Amino acid sequence: MNNNVEKGEEDVPTALRMSRILKEKVVPDLLADGTLGEGWQVDDVRNAPIGGLGQDHFASTTLTTSVDLSRTGGEKRSVSLVSKCMVPGETNGEFFDVDAQADNEVNMYNKVFPFFQKLASGSEVPVGDVFPKSYWARSHWNGVISLTIMEDLREKGFRLAKERTALDREHVVLALRAIGRMHAWSYAAKARCRNEFLQRVVPLLRESCYNERWRVEMAPMMKRVVHRGIDLLEERLRQDGDTARLAKLRRMSDVVGDVYSVMTGASEPREHVAVIAHGDFCRNNMQFRYGEGGRPEEVCLFDFQNSKYCSPALDLSFFLFMNTSPELRATQWDALLQEYYNSLRSTVDRLLEGHDVHPDFVMPTLQTVRDELKSHALYGYVIVAFFLPQMMTPPEEQLPIEEVKEMLASNPDALLDLMLQSGGKAANEVLTTVVREFVEMDLIP
Repeated sequence: MNNNVEKGEEDVPTALRMSRILKEKVVPDLLADGTLGEGWQVDDVRNAPIGGLGQDHFASTTLTTSVDLSRTGGEKRSVSLVSKCMVPGETNGEFFDVDAQADNEVNMYNKVFPFFQKLASGSEVPVGDVFPKSYWARSHWNGVISLTIMEDLREKGFRLAKERTALDREHVVLALRAIGRMHAWSYAAKARCRNEFLQRVVPLLRESCYNERWRVEMAPMMKRVVHRGIDLLEERLRQDGDTARLAKLRRMSDVVGDVYSVMTGASEPREHVAVIAHGDFCRNNMQFRYGEGGRPEEVCLFDFQNSKYCSPALDLSFFLFMNTSPELRATQWDALLQEYYNSLRSTVDRLLEGHDVHPDFVMPTLQTVRDELKSHALYGYVIVAFFLPQMMTPPEEQLPIEEVKEMLASNPDALLDLMLQSGGKAANEVLTTVVREFVEMDLIP
């Protein structure tokens, strides 16, 4: 794969490098194929970071791209785009398979989403409203690992939710309805064009995280991280003499003791429930459009580099324990799952209307969703135990990503100590509450 940086470009800032590539190579292609209109020429291309590596995202750099155009007669206009790039030396290659991530996202935009859009053609089922429009996407090209040019959702009024962790019910419901629609496309494809989907589309996506390197290097650290909430709850249950809950907690401790199997178990597809999942479904990877009174009205998902064919519980467990409050889960758990399933089922029904259905197709029920969560909810807890304390730490107090990478290589024990302290006592309490929910809701396989 050609990820080599062109000679002399090693020390050039990413924004400047991307400006050159966009102006000299990408934007001319967009003009040539009519994407940016007819008869225009490029005057300037400007980039600026809008929150990326080490901020709200940890494996790529995201830039706002302003393209100034002009044409005969003095007419001028400016087009606002978003450029997402993964550049050698600026990715978390120590944690993930960045080549797989690059190929996954490019394939999602160039092949998987178009496949689903074709599936929905002729129906009234919207597909393109769940993800941003992509104008150009390449991986392993011109010295970058990947480069994706998308519409700037901010031009339509979309933005990240202000809350970094727990969203309110309105945000949560919109997000669950969106992921329900996305999961539904896989079921409809298995019903209508099963062989094409399973043999040609699914293989486009590769596992980007849980490989042998993760098992050897990351699993031992994550095993310590997941015990942060478990150990605190165990101490309290011992003091209370709560033997029944202690027995369930020990079972949870035993299961997550093999943290690698927890993660790969949710990531391995099992029919008939497997779907093409987002793979990193959380607040950081969605933007909302707000109406009068600041109420969210629409949501759009992005960052598909970890997409995979797997259990839908992978998306649901991470989002529900990462971006909902304990109070919302306690009072609305069944209602939230119903919102997800209603969106899923109605989308499948509409996509199947008037079409023959493959004899092997089985439509999952709401109970199937509940069973999948019981089997794989610990997947979400593993990520939450690491990620939620990071998101609870003010950005100005977070370690720069370069320091994290250096510590991982030179002093992983010190890095682990910092991870276990991140978020402070507030994070301790949140993780302990999450673990208690797993025990009381019996979300332990």
